[in-house]
Amino acid sequence: MTTVLSDLQRDALIEVFNIGVGNAANSMSQLIDEEIRLSVPKLQVVLKDHAQIISNFIQSERICAVSQSFSGPLTARAFLVFPEGKTHEIVRRMLGEMVSADELNTMEEEALSEIGNIVLNACISSMSELLQASFKSSQPAYHLDTTLNILSSDNPDEQFMLLLHIDFSMPREKIDGYLIFLLSVQSFNELVRKIDLLLSKI
Repeated sequence: MTTVLSDLQRDALIEVFNIGVGNAANSMSQLIDEEIRLSVPKLQVVLKDHAQIISNFIQSERICAVSQSFSGPLTARAFLVFPEGKTHEIVRRMLGEMVSADELNTMEEEALSEIGNIVLNACISSMSELLQASFKSSQPAYHLDTTLNILSSDNPDEQFMLLLHIDFSMPREKIDGYLIFLLSVQSFNELVRKIDLLLSKI
């Protein structure tokens, strides 16, 4: 069952993330000295236990992910996710063409953690502007496992997922990535309330 947002609420939330990933694209382009464009073409909000929706959305049984926890006016666990095996090109661009295959494998976790830190913090910064409040974040954590193992939780409060699909567009390459936010009912309702407040001022 997909949680319903109005078209206006959905568009406003997508715009918040569009701003965040746009800022992340600029930071990553400067980091690797090559243009990277990130887009957020679609958003789904689902109940966390709907595994089939999540699996269909990501279209990969095993994933590589970087996660961070955020606390403030609302709390969330955020993930930048790639299907397994799709991250080598991004890491190679970040580390340089002269890096050997062995070096690439050794440094991939560190490089992806840095990419995740850039993207996730840019999105939270954009959300912070919407909520007009500051957030505290944990250090990024790297994961390589099945989709359900990484996104599962013993926290009964985490009931909602925001699922966003991102295109990482680089010269000669386009890679699918995903942003996933786990939220409690209270945090989700607070986010919707802030979106409604934003829309009331337009």
